[in-house]
Amino acid sequence: MNEIQLRVGDARQRDVGRGIARIDQRTMQKLGISAGDVIEIVNKRSTSAIAWPAYSEDQNKEIIRIDGFTRKNAGTAINEYVVIKAAKVKPALTITLGPVDMRLNVDDDFTNFVKNRLMERTLVEGDTTLVMMLGHAIPFTVTKTRPHGITKVTNET
Repeated sequence: MNEIQLRVGDARQRDVGRGIARIDQRTMQKLGISAGDVIEIVNKRSTSAIAWPAYSEDQNKEIIRIDGFTRKNAGTAINEYVVIKAAKVKPALTITLGPVDMRLNVDDDFTNFVKNRLMERTLVEGDTTLVMMLGHAIPFTVTKTRPHGITKVTNET
């Protein structure tokens, strides 16, 4: 399987919290992927993001622009290097989340609301992900996924 090493850059504000990684066209071609495909990002940890086209000024610079949550999930920082590859994504049967630094009362309506907010998002056990609620981004830790590995939230989750 093709793997490519890229230097980490900061995401633009409009990309924060969207679970995307901006990479250039040449990198996508080498990996055999297209915009919208899921990639695995590896440094100290493994996480996932959706490949999105790089900004024109980043073309051919071997850079990946990811937000702070994705960097934390991969265990990396700006100007460090990560390895990326096309991801093997499995549909999530179950995802267990825990709110970060808060307590929440959870009922079926809340569970369905969060599921809808995470629909089509890819998650890995140990990741932190954001859920928008009432205009606020609430962080959750993914405490368990079934199956293990990179999973995608679907209607069947």
